[in-house]
Amino acid sequence: MNFKNNIMLAPLAAVTDIAFRKLCTDYGADIVYSQMIDSESITRGNMRLADFLDKEDNVGAQFIGNDPDRLVKSIEIVEKKVKTIDLNLGCPHSNVVKRVAASYLLKFPKRIKSILEAMVPSTKLPVTIKIRAGPNKETINAVKIAKMAEKTGIVALTIHGRPRTVNYQTPVDHDIIKKVKDAISIPVAGNGDILDPISAKNMFDYTGCDSIMVARGAIGNPTIFNEIKHYLKTGKIKKPIKKSVVFKRYLRYAKKYNIDFARIKAHVQWMTKGVVGGSKMRVKINNSKSVEEIKDLFSKTT
Repeated sequence: MNFKNNIMLAPLAAVTDIAFRKLCTDYGADIVYSQMIDSESITRGNMRLADFLDKEDNVGAQFIGNDPDRLVKSIEIVEKKVKTIDLNLGCPHSNVVKRVAASYLLKFPKRIKSILEAMVPSTKLPVTIKIRAGPNKETINAVKIAKMAEKTGIVALTIHGRPRTVNYQTPVDHDIIKKVKDAISIPVAGNGDILDPISAKNMFDYTGCDSIMVARGAIGNPTIFNEIKHYLKTGKIKKPIKKSVVFKRYLRYAKKYNIDFARIKAHVQWMTKGVVGGSKMRVKINNSKSVEEIKDLFSKTT
């Protein structure tokens, strides 16, 4: 799998189910990741988030955990259905951090090293990591982590340009992404505040990163991948695809892959971003009782 010149879909918890991954792929995502999979949960038999198809040629599995043995077993469970494995070292949410996982591990480079030294040789699949700038504002150690991780044999790295304790109100730090890119030889993907084609180009231009990973910018707007590629190629903003067209395509996938109705409602509500009367529409969607009811509402409003 190639990790250069790609526009990737981030592993978004409660967002990147099969239907959404397929939708983003249709609209230009080169690599799409699963929802964040708990290595402890999957090795205990809970396969709910390991929703992989036999023919998903661009999908990666992302795991959280701090136990090398469990992470290796997690890879064994999914490796025949995915194309790459990613270790999450970036999630800042408290319910993950309190388990001494994800971005909390940035405090412990030696622990990360031991985990990767177990994961990398356990599979023929490419292993990557996703990190943040550091565990807090006082400790910006992304370059140190990146150099160490490269030596373990990972093939690529994604960096979100904020430390764990900094929220989205503070702009992403492109400088730290550039420093990581300049410090290692493996491909680096920039992540953070990529919300439209212009911010995507700025990420490439400023940091020199090899690829980018889109997270919040894809929620409710899976066509962003196609729009970014068009802008990078032509320098022009592409006319957006009608929301109703995107919605209908999502529903077809949701039906095919038996997506939970609550998840369908969430995706459709996100898709109302930018729609005239969207706030009222979201209330009606929230109160809807069936897919047909939502479909009728959406077709009348957009």
